[in-house]
Amino acid sequence: MSLWCWLWPRGDRRILAAYLVLIVFSLALLWSVTEPLTGPYAKMRVDVPKAIFWRQVVWVVLAWIAIGVVSRFSLNDLENVSWPAYLGVCALLVAVLGLGPEVAGARRWLVLGNLRLQPSEFAKVAMVILMASWLGRRAEDGSRMTATLGSLVLALVPAILVLREPDLGTSLVFLAIWLGMIFWYGISGLLLLTAISSAASAVIMFYSDRILEQPWPWAVYLLATMGVLYLVRAGLAASGLVLGANIGAGLGIPLVWSRLQPYQQERILSFFEPSKNEYGTAYQAIQSKVAIGSGGLFGTHYLQGTQKGLAFLPERHSDFIFSVAGEELGLLGAGTMLVVFGLLVLRAIDVATEVRRPFASLLAVGIASYFTFHVVVNVSITTGLLPVTGLPLPLISYGGSNLLTSSLMVGLLLNLSVHRYDD
Repeated sequence: MSLWCWLWPRGDRRILAAYLVLIVFSLALLWSVTEPLTGPYAKMRVDVPKAIFWRQVVWVVLAWIAIGVVSRFSLNDLENVSWPAYLGVCALLVAVLGLGPEVAGARRWLVLGNLRLQPSEFAKVAMVILMASWLGRRAEDGSRMTATLGSLVLALVPAILVLREPDLGTSLVFLAIWLGMIFWYGISGLLLLTAISSAASAVIMFYSDRILEQPWPWAVYLLATMGVLYLVRAGLAASGLVLGANIGAGLGIPLVWSRLQPYQQERILSFFEPSKNEYGTAYQAIQSKVAIGSGGLFGTHYLQGTQKGLAFLPERHSDFIFSVAGEELGLLGAGTMLVVFGLLVLRAIDVATEVRRPFASLLAVGIASYFTFHVVVNVSITTGLLPVTGLPLPLISYGGSNLLTSSLMVGLLLNLSVHRYDD
């Protein structure tokens, strides 16, 4: 096989085209954030060095090679490496807690000379592959409760290790992927209702306890939940499970809150009351909304964003790069980027419905869940719809570990599109 065949990935050309378009968006935006403004602002200093762009170019080349390699694995090979890969990244996550350098109060990277790797990113790939194998092997034997609980443990192990770094946003990715895959696997309606209502109970309890400082909204929610269970004629066991989970989720919020880092608490509180800390933890979200709002329909034109160029917008090359797109490319440009993401996710779901093996179907859904959660949360953060959690925009934000992880996900999806008729 020629070198060109190895360098050009196999698989669905629509998936590959979406990937390449997003990479072009990424490099264009990273070039922009490293360029100074022209005109009256020409003397302003650029805070993001040009080396950021060239490092990302190197990572793009490495990611392209990784896609070509991954697209050629057989499905059996992927299943065979699932456990070693998962155990390996879990070992790296443990090593990070003990050996990783502390940066801004967190240990998230392993440093190898001039190379910094974030094991939590690669853990996402390993978990998706192992969970697809775990659930796929149990798709026909009827032990759905055992499979569901086992898959939850597989998701919780890396999630807890990442939370210890601490990295709340990334830890939630594992649970989001688990929820998407277990829904596709066939979670019962009762368990789905329990999960959704418990999440609602936790949010309402937090708002009651920390924002309103009044217990009545959570109490009203519990009474409403009891009323709904009565109206739908839920059995005693089912009602007890739902109510118990809701009460446990609500009462657990103070414990979870006490274990968050102070900066994480401030970010969440600033989301609900940004005016009280507009020059502190709410500054990023406020400047992001200003940048996106100033872009309008057509943008301020490429390289001419003043929020970006005058350094009002923090983390504009990483977590808040979507704000740069909104400012310079406007609603049309940023919207086009989101449409491409949407096409990539929809194609992943199409592949999940086309493949024959349960493992392959679940793997495609896991990839779709990964991209969906990352994009929805990142865009919601930059537009002020969610608290700031530090989650990158996949394939767009600066960062080698995330780019390589997202590219591996695309490579796996290309692989599945090739082997969709394999038994």
